Amino acid sequence: MKIKYVTMSGCNETTDIEELASLLRSSPVAEVGIQVNEKKCAFSSSRKSWIYSLASYLKYKKQVINAALHINPSWVTDFCQGSMPSGLQDLLELRNYYGCPFFHRLQLNFRIGRDSTPDMETLMALIRNFASRRFILSYNESNEEFIREMYKRGAKFDLLFDSSHGEGIVPKERPASVFNDVLQGYAGGISPENVTEVLDQIAVQEALVPNFAGVAIDAEGKLKTDGMFDIDRGQAYLRAVQEWINYHQ
Repeated sequence: MKIKYVTMSGCNETTDIEELASLLRSSPVAEVGIQVNEKKCAFSSSRKSWIYSLASYLKYKKQVINAALHINPSWVTDFCQGSMPSGLQDLLELRNYYGCPFFHRLQLNFRIGRDSTPDMETLMALIRNFASRRFILSYNESNEEFIREMYKRGAKFDLLFDSSHGEGIVPKERPASVFNDVLQGYAGGISPENVTEVLDQIAVQEALVPNFAGVAIDAEGKLKTDGMFDIDRGQAYLRAVQEWINYHQ
């Protein structure tokens, strides 16, 4: 089983940039996931200033990281309707040391199947227009037909299993990959304490239904202390994953 991304979501302006950069250097599969929306990432907000500072610091250090932008309402609604919010455009224009997009992956948290479903043609056009990025789409029972139809039409994307819609609830089981050529992500209650068990569960499914695109895991709530991202817990999370990789490869 090939692990491509180990995502740490929830890093923000309360996270020390130098410590975060050091944490991300500790593992080639480490990825930072940054939550943005119209309110938290307004032009003069501390979140946006922090993101700019992070990008500038990494460019100065000539360090390139795996970074995912988790786009939330109301930005994601406009974005999926083909309209570009000005505040979001600024973030998408950020570049890393090599001149490539700073945010390589874009997670669309439109809660498909629960709140509203975007127009399929518009969403597919959006994915084509940002061909240099990887889009992350949630997958659950309510949107299964929608995702499968997009796949049949040739859309390129990564998937994320999270039946709790970001609530951090551990699912009864970790299902097998939907497609064997689409990167499959897993979220929901993953922590430094249980990540080894989660990877074991995913590996069992991957043995039954091989995925040639690899897998990813995403943790947020269980990496926080007093509501803020905890560098020490992030280190423990990455260390446990690396130990699992070393043992199984």
